[in-house]
Amino acid sequence: MKRCHQLSVALVLLGVIWTTFVMLPSSLYAQSEPRHVLLLNSYHQRMTWVENLTRAVEDVLEPDKNNLILHIDNMDTKMVFSPAYFLAYKKMLAERYKGISFSVIISSDNYAFDFLRYHRDDLWPNIPVVFCGVADLKPYMLKNVSLFTGTEETPSPRATVEQMLRNHPHIKKIFVINDYLKTGKSWRRYILKELRGLEGRVDFEHNIEEPIGRLRQRLLSLGKDTAVLLGVYFRDSEGRQFYTYESIGELLTADMPVPVYCLLGFNLRKGVIGGDVISGYFQGKSAAQMAKRILAGTDINSIPIVRTGANKFMFRYPELKRWNIPEDSLPKGSIILDRPASFFEMYREYIIIIEIIIGVLFLIVLLQMIHIARRRVVEKALRKSRRRFAVLLKNMPGMAYRSVFGSDWLMRFVSEGSKDLVEYSPDELLEGGVVSFSSLIAPEDRKNARRIIDAQLEHGNSFTVEYRLHSSSGEVRHVLERGRYVQEAEEEAMLEGFITDVTDLKKSQAELAALNQELEDRVRRRTAELEKSLKDLQNAQQQLVEAEKLASLGGLVAGVAHEINTPLGIGLTSATYLQERLTKLEGEYKGGSFKRSTLEQFMHVADEGLAATVSNLRRAANLVQSFKQVAVDQTSEVLREFELYGYLGEVLTSLRPRWKRSTHTVELHAEGDAKGTIVKTYPGVIMQVMSNLISNSLVHGFEGMQNGVVEIVLRRTNGDISIDYRDNGKGMTPEQIQRVFEPFFTTKMGSGGSGLGMHIVWNLVTRKLGGVIECHSELGQGARFVITFPILPEQETES
Repeated sequence: MKRCHQLSVALVLLGVIWTTFVMLPSSLYAQSEPRHVLLLNSYHQRMTWVENLTRAVEDVLEPDKNNLILHIDNMDTKMVFSPAYFLAYKKMLAERYKGISFSVIISSDNYAFDFLRYHRDDLWPNIPVVFCGVADLKPYMLKNVSLFTGTEETPSPRATVEQMLRNHPHIKKIFVINDYLKTGKSWRRYILKELRGLEGRVDFEHNIEEPIGRLRQRLLSLGKDTAVLLGVYFRDSEGRQFYTYESIGELLTADMPVPVYCLLGFNLRKGVIGGDVISGYFQGKSAAQMAKRILAGTDINSIPIVRTGANKFMFRYPELKRWNIPEDSLPKGSIILDRPASFFEMYREYIIIIEIIIGVLFLIVLLQMIHIARRRVVEKALRKSRRRFAVLLKNMPGMAYRSVFGSDWLMRFVSEGSKDLVEYSPDELLEGGVVSFSSLIAPEDRKNARRIIDAQLEHGNSFTVEYRLHSSSGEVRHVLERGRYVQEAEEEAMLEGFITDVTDLKKSQAELAALNQELEDRVRRRTAELEKSLKDLQNAQQQLVEAEKLASLGGLVAGVAHEINTPLGIGLTSATYLQERLTKLEGEYKGGSFKRSTLEQFMHVADEGLAATVSNLRRAANLVQSFKQVAVDQTSEVLREFELYGYLGEVLTSLRPRWKRSTHTVELHAEGDAKGTIVKTYPGVIMQVMSNLISNSLVHGFEGMQNGVVEIVLRRTNGDISIDYRDNGKGMTPEQIQRVFEPFFTTKMGSGGSGLGMHIVWNLVTRKLGGVIECHSELGQGARFVITFPILPEQETES
């Protein structure tokens, strides 16, 4: 006990130290004024080159961590290029960043660099500029400007060719590809200059001006002693321009019978081995590192321009294997792309989390060992109490309900006891059902009952009232209603209670009064008998009152009691078994018979037991959360902007363990410009919707089948975006389609299904996303759910 107390004190001290040395400095730092950094890109943001460069700047500067505000502006000069545009763009920047003082400016590629050379002093005088991606940098370009430094874009054909010859000693000829634009001709001259002196080792041949189709046929006819060096190729001789630079590698070099190397990072696609390539990411990283030094106080004039570029040796793993190139023959520090991830790399985060959980659980087990006996007694009493409560709920006469406060018994929930009470099923009494509950109350009792309820609620949260009810067969019954006022968070106010048939009690009371009136002369002779009868009635009434109090509580938990019991039981069994094994291990250790094999066996058992415990406890927690979400309007989600296609990819990655051990697959596609669409909504809602849909397919759609396929297609229409989700499972009947979004409707009741998953999806889509969801299915044809919601919130769309 003393050791547990000492450990608790140590944990508290650690928490204080963490708060003092980590949380407090962070909060103080957050209170300082942020600094502003501008990233000016020559092209548009959706280019992979620009995306990689921007990502590198964010990775190095870490704006959130370092109290920086990173402003990103894209000139889009591939689409618009004219002096008038640059003057208008200058005015736009002056207005957009009026009142903002930048600490440093980063530019990418030549157009942004030239724009800042001419207009920096007018817009932001004396602000340091760090450039990258500037090709063919001449001394005159920096003659009349100050506070400029950066990294020049310089191809590395010689280093690439020398590595090519080391990888393929049999090569006698290298076929060099460049287009006939201004940049391509410049690259051709530069490559000839850089490769000077290698003519004795290998012959060089350059492509002639010809269409891309003919050029590809020429490449396919090259001999086995030839290799290909791909330079810059953006347009062929017939004027066809390849805006998607990433595809040009595959267009030219896919399925080539000879080795292919490249000088640009975005050409590292199918068929290309690699090379010392120019990469947008590493150019951005080089510029950001210089900017970081300037932000730390280094004088920009002391940072020299890097003339050798920011190139990196990069190779594709599939092509290395195809050409039998060992990795140890590559330059030190080379980057290998498309390498199959190891199990540890794929699940590093999960493995670390599991190790932490195991450590925490092991500590908890050690701390709780002294309480095991007491806990078992409590658990035994709890199980006994649950059994009694379950039997009591099953045999309880009467009807539990939940109705809207202030309405005439507008029912939101009705228990199965309604069949015995008024001869109507719960569905028939709910809102929109066959009959309203208020219409069953005797007209002469209805106003009086409402008046009594309102009067009692003015002075408290509970009420008791009696009135008469008409059943479906026309029978009149006396009932006793006990209820209370409930309102949680932003929910609508409700009344919850229990209605009991007291007709027999009323009849007994009436008969007793009549008998007393008729047999007044016999009272003295039968006083003892009547007192006993009265006492029995009073005991029965007291038991009924107590039962109704329990039923008021039971109505809330009856829906979850069965489903939550199973995972808790499994978790308890696993933990108890693990404790027994631990006790046995401790005995062997103290007895001197401890073996390494015993420890390994215990670790294996502990791993399986804890995995089962965590899985079932998480299942129980998820079930409770699902039931809570049916009743409670979620308000904790954060509204933010994000790229939907990429986020869906992250969601599928996080959900992949659900189907990774099966033969089923999940595919994600996007049509048109939907792939890059930025939406402003609740990402947590998207995550939960996709999780529930995939779980629905795995549990219901693919039951008893192999090779199930889930296809998710993203489409954009006007101001809305839609997620088309479909699977090739067993489909649904028309009745199932009609009820698929109803709460508690499931085809797996009693087998782990709660019937709340699709109801939660409907609530999230319609209420949180402000959209609609449609269900289409046929038996044997799979199921399809089309979710459509606005890209921007309604209020922002209107503005």
